[in-house]
Amino acid sequence: MKLLILGITGRTGKLVAEEAIKRGHKIVGIARDMNKVTVREAEVVTGTPYDFETVRKAINGCDAVISTLSLFPRSQGLFGKFKTPIDSMSVSIKNTVKLMEEKGIKRIVVMTALGAGDSASELSGFIRFIVNMTNIKYSYFDHDLQEKVLENSSLDWTIVRPVGLTDKNNNISILHNLKGMGKINSMISRNAVAHFMLDCIENGEFIRQKPGISNI
Repeated sequence: MKLLILGITGRTGKLVAEEAIKRGHKIVGIARDMNKVTVREAEVVTGTPYDFETVRKAINGCDAVISTLSLFPRSQGLFGKFKTPIDSMSVSIKNTVKLMEEKGIKRIVVMTALGAGDSASELSGFIRFIVNMTNIKYSYFDHDLQEKVLENSSLDWTIVRPVGLTDKNNNISILHNLKGMGKINSMISRNAVAHFMLDCIENGEFIRQKPGISNI
């Protein structure tokens, strides 16, 4: 398959691209600076998925889409200002969905976060407090919007909601829940998320579902 990966320069998107290539897929990504794409086998379109015509160029010939987009703070911390528009994820997904529907591309897997949309009640009271009192809330607002775009589309979407992401291990074990049913833990490696998203694409799993995922 040829896969469009939105967020290919990010920590999770890079891992998705690397694993996809290992599995024999062709990869295309979008980046403002081509030098930031470390996956050398990837085809790169210069620009941003916030721009409709850039997505049109990138999606040509693709069979499916994976998105690991996130908001990028200018500085680290809970109150960091963002480098990208605070609606960058939802607008990018809106552009992508419109073009997929035009071109007859059906399959998309999108990473949001546990606590987005109808999973808000799955967060502990303490975490909900942190989200609501800090700039993390803007990420959740935009996750909510992009989930609604997908839910209102005709696509075969999967919304993947990881718990806290870590770079500290390569554990690829997965626990998942659906509609809050099923026990999951508090952390997951980005590598596990990458494997799970590709498995969803390859195996046709969790179509029009929103699994929460963690490591075992």
